[in-house]
Amino acid sequence: MGSRNGHHTLAGLAGTIAFFGAWEALSRSGLVNDVMLPAPSTIVQSGWTLILDGELPRHLAASLLRAAVGFTTGSLLGIALGVAMARLPLLHGTLNPLVQMFRAVPSLAFVPLAIFWFGIGETSKIFLIAWGVFFPVWVNTYIGVRDASPLLGRAAASLGARGWRSFVFVIIPGALPFIIAGLRISLSVALVVLVAAELAGAAFGVGYLIQMSQQVFRVDHMFVGLITLGAMGVVADFLFELGVRRLLPWYGADKAEQRVGRKKI
Repeated sequence: MGSRNGHHTLAGLAGTIAFFGAWEALSRSGLVNDVMLPAPSTIVQSGWTLILDGELPRHLAASLLRAAVGFTTGSLLGIALGVAMARLPLLHGTLNPLVQMFRAVPSLAFVPLAIFWFGIGETSKIFLIAWGVFFPVWVNTYIGVRDASPLLGRAAASLGARGWRSFVFVIIPGALPFIIAGLRISLSVALVVLVAAELAGAAFGVGYLIQMSQQVFRVDHMFVGLITLGAMGVVADFLFELGVRRLLPWYGADKAEQRVGRKKI
């Protein structure tokens, strides 16, 4: 098992080196315009310059703040409404048609309306991010709470856990895998909507950096912005998974035990 993982790691590293090596060679060969497709080394130099100037950190800080506030707001609202609709049939019957209708409207379609309502300040960007994050979290939370095992509920009731105790200690833990899945999906959604919101009007932000670089034909800076967005996604997903493992050490324990069992066999 260890040697197989090592081979996969080496193969992935070799593929990555080959890709960027071919890109570097193509950009410097003269077959393509190096302004339109700058070499990776040029992009790294431009990124380093933006870091030293303090421009990239300013853009990154603005984007991270917007994404964090929008993600937190949309997640809390999605969890709250998902739990309420799963537990209250009357509320579900009342709101479900409306929620399903609005779920079909993408966040990008709300950009003009958000600017009209809230202007081009931070409120419109946070609203758009929260809107995009809300629905994946709501769907997963609703399904997780609705499909909670009745067997566990009866077992808890036989031990005296009823009402809010059953809800807090049985239903919510049973729905956690669905809620966590919704939150993880929404991380990438938050970044997608973030860029659209910043392209619609901003003074700072990674999306703003990409837009302004396009206007002055700095393709290398555009690539720096794209790579920064990718790095934000990777780091956010890693930190999210790390936080889940630390806060919920039992989450994914079965898979870990299965892997250990396969190694022993």
